Amino acid sequence: MPGYIRRLAKFPLTVLVLLTAPLGCPGSALAQEQKTPPVQSNGQWQTLVVPDTDDVSLLVEFLDLTKKRQPITSEQYVEMQKALRATAKKLVETIKDRKSPEFRRAEAEFISASVLMLGNEGPDAQRKTFERFRDYLKTRSKIEFADIQMAVLAGQNLEQLSDYSLAKEAYKTFADVFRAKKDESLVDVIGLLEANSRRLDLPGNPFRLAALTMSGEDFNIESLRGKYVLIYFWSSTTKACEQEHPYMLSVYTKYKERGFEIVGIGLDEKKDSAQLFLKKLETPWINLWDSRKNGVSKVMETFGVSAIPTSFLLDKEGKVITIEARGLLLAKALEKLLPDEKVIAP
Repeated sequence: MPGYIRRLAKFPLTVLVLLTAPLGCPGSALAQEQKTPPVQSNGQWQTLVVPDTDDVSLLVEFLDLTKKRQPITSEQYVEMQKALRATAKKLVETIKDRKSPEFRRAEAEFISASVLMLGNEGPDAQRKTFERFRDYLKTRSKIEFADIQMAVLAGQNLEQLSDYSLAKEAYKTFADVFRAKKDESLVDVIGLLEANSRRLDLPGNPFRLAALTMSGEDFNIESLRGKYVLIYFWSSTTKACEQEHPYMLSVYTKYKERGFEIVGIGLDEKKDSAQLFLKKLETPWINLWDSRKNGVSKVMETFGVSAIPTSFLLDKEGKVITIEARGLLLAKALEKLLPDEKVIAP
């Protein structure tokens, strides 16, 4: 597996957004002129104002200073990305030499800020950003780690929408663009993008799964027909899984006799650590073993699982109801599907 894919696999994708925001910055004469200090003054965030100028050097300086902001709230983060996008757009429109390093950098900054803002835009703007980023990737002579990072983030941000259609299109399109580069080092990321697209296609479709339990016995999801089933991807090395266990146990206890089952899929690299984790927590539901090597496992590749924990909820026919079945979302779904009366599964 190429090094940049290993680096990508080690980070929850929600964390990758933070990697684009460098920390710390000195003061600047430009910032004083524009009354927009590059960092908080006395701990207070001050509004960003994009310079009203066509001076490339001043715009580049403002861009650099803005990237070193330290947003604390989501509102500050959005403000910072809007300022970066507006400044980069000005540079793209101002710089005449489209082959210059300054232009290429401005174009990349504009694309990056636009991708990071996808979740805050309307449908028309989202499609425009997707198409602009697609065209940008096509022009790249060599795909770098930052390009891969942005492709994954674009899909992840589009996944936050209620309609997955554009996210699915984005994942598939980016995979096709990377494949056209005929670069063997991109094989893994192409697989990742295609797996993400497959995951978004799961709702409404049958979930196929045959594997071994932790004790080495054969298991097929078909054996649970007639029950609502939660497919729960976990790892003993992920603190959130241990923190979520009490809630999972309470849900399982409440709904087990009404026709509900949990199938956990352990993604540890070592089976011993997974078994110790299950013993420590006294987990009562079915648990399968799928060794995670070099940051990925067979089921992660198949179903595009890029964050742990992740949960899918299946109906009685084995079809996926939702690929977002954690916390309150799971509770609300089960309250609706399995009311108080006792259900006896066939």
